[in-house]
Amino acid sequence: MLEADVMRAIDGVGSAIEAASAAASAAKDGLARIGEEMHGFAGASDAAGEETRALAAVTERLAGTVATIDGAVGDADGRIGDAVGFAREANGLIGALSQATREIVSIVDTISAVARQTNLLALNATIEAARAGKAGRGFAVVAAEVKSLSVETGNAAGDIRTRIDALRDSADASITAVERVAQAIEAVQPVFRTVRETVGEQNRAIEEAAARAGEASARVGEVGERARGIEAAAAEAAVRAEAARAESARAESGAKGLARRFVAVVRQSEIGERRAHDRFPVERRARLSGAGLDAVTKTVDLSLGGALVATPARHGLTQDARISLDIEGIGAVPARVAGISAMGIHCAFETPEPAVRERIGAAIGAIEREYRPLIERAQDAAARVVAAMEGALASGVLGREALFDVDYRPIPDTNPQQWETAARPILSRILPGIMEPLLASDPRMAFCLAIDRNGYIPVHNAIYSQPQRPDDPVWNAAHCRDRRIFDDRAGIAAARSTRPFLIQAYSRDMGGGKLVMMREVDAPIRVAGRHWGGFRTAYKH
Repeated sequence: MLEADVMRAIDGVGSAIEAASAAASAAKDGLARIGEEMHGFAGASDAAGEETRALAAVTERLAGTVATIDGAVGDADGRIGDAVGFAREANGLIGALSQATREIVSIVDTISAVARQTNLLALNATIEAARAGKAGRGFAVVAAEVKSLSVETGNAAGDIRTRIDALRDSADASITAVERVAQAIEAVQPVFRTVRETVGEQNRAIEEAAARAGEASARVGEVGERARGIEAAAAEAAVRAEAARAESARAESGAKGLARRFVAVVRQSEIGERRAHDRFPVERRARLSGAGLDAVTKTVDLSLGGALVATPARHGLTQDARISLDIEGIGAVPARVAGISAMGIHCAFETPEPAVRERIGAAIGAIEREYRPLIERAQDAAARVVAAMEGALASGVLGREALFDVDYRPIPDTNPQQWETAARPILSRILPGIMEPLLASDPRMAFCLAIDRNGYIPVHNAIYSQPQRPDDPVWNAAHCRDRRIFDDRAGIAAARSTRPFLIQAYSRDMGGGKLVMMREVDAPIRVAGRHWGGFRTAYKH
């Protein structure tokens, strides 16, 4: 059948969307982990860049220091060369001094010889003076003085020779010492040349290391930039994955909503209506037995053809299972499980006995008589709404296309989302005069309103049409219910039903997890021969 085929297709779409959403979530998580890793990698790259830049700076300073050392070694090498030259020069001077002392020694030797000769002459003169007697006394004195002078001269020459010999020995020793110093300095020169060559090689190596460190710093910086680029790309991809997940979630929700709306639309349309009898909300104790189950439950609604009962815990029932339903005030009725949903167990009666069928009819009649005033109230309100809309069309203040406009335009910065349509401004003027007096007429009534065929409520009761508060969706959900689309089961059923009336029982979500049990009586709204939606009247249970 059409409904089953479409439902299977919608389930397939929903499963695919759910899988896509899970994949998007996994991709988002993976991208988030990549982003975290790349963030850490970028941090490590930054730290490495700092370290390599510091290394480059230290290497440059070391290269400068090595250059200074190289200069100092070169200068020391030059000075050593100068020292060798000076030593050679000092050796020459000392050699010249030694030669001069030898020359002086020869002069001193000559003086000594002269002194000896003078001494001999003085001795001879003294002898001759003695022979001369008195005539030679004066000459003897002179000869004695000359002898004395020659002796002193000889002693002085001997002393000078001794000192010169000592000086010559010292000069020779100095020459030997200076020569050794020169040799030692010359021996140091190759060491300094080796040191200078080594320092030069080290300097070139350090310069190359500095260049490589600078290049490495640039590469590390580039890696860090690329890591940040990847991190940004991963973050952007994560945002897109989250957007895809959100869109998938909305699509999944839309698919589920489509399934819910499709069933409600088909079952409430003239061609898809499967109900042979009207259903009435009623709560009666019931005992469900058969198919391995024996449980006490209660009815949710009741009709001549079947009942909806609350789902027992751990029931284990399947569709088409044969059961017995013993309803308070009616008795045991054979039934078949027509379906299982979030609402409960849908049971279809199977040829009940005449007495049981009579009791079912009596119970339904009593419930219908109880609801008849509420049914007539909803139908009357729907008729007045139709008259107001057709009057607006006739006067030209509202166009037919505008009245049936389904181009719902989102109102910015609203949560829950509110929508605008072409007809809403006119409807906000003509509907409150019908809705507000009706709401005030019965204290049991929770709300009354017109809803279009897609679940859009252009105008709600004044108490539920307050301006939204910023960043307060819970309060808004309970107090700002106008201009919103309610495509839940109850809303779509009321909007799409073409039966003379529809009675529903359900729990109403007021926002923030607050649920209120409701009974609702609805009537269809047809304008100019076209189904526009329905009029809902809801009562607190």
